[in-house]
Amino acid sequence: MDPAVRFWLLILAGAGTLSGVALLVVSAFLPGAILGEAGTVGYVVSIFVALASLGLLVWSLSAGGDSSTGGSPGTR
Repeated sequence: MDPAVRFWLLILAGAGTLSGVALLVVSAFLPGAILGEAGTVGYVVSIFVALASLGLLVWSLSAGGDSSTGGSPGTR
């Protein structure tokens, strides 16, 4: 994967994960402050956004790069 694409995926996924977690934490301590009276659907959607961003973060960090691991010692 191109390092620039990997970097921006990391930034995008990190921002989405942090904002989703922050939204859920704030709404747990101050119910109705951010989502208002959104009900269950708003909370479920925010959880899915946070989980999708976290999944993108894990995928972008674990995506195979141009590493030379594995194989017999001394062969490249």
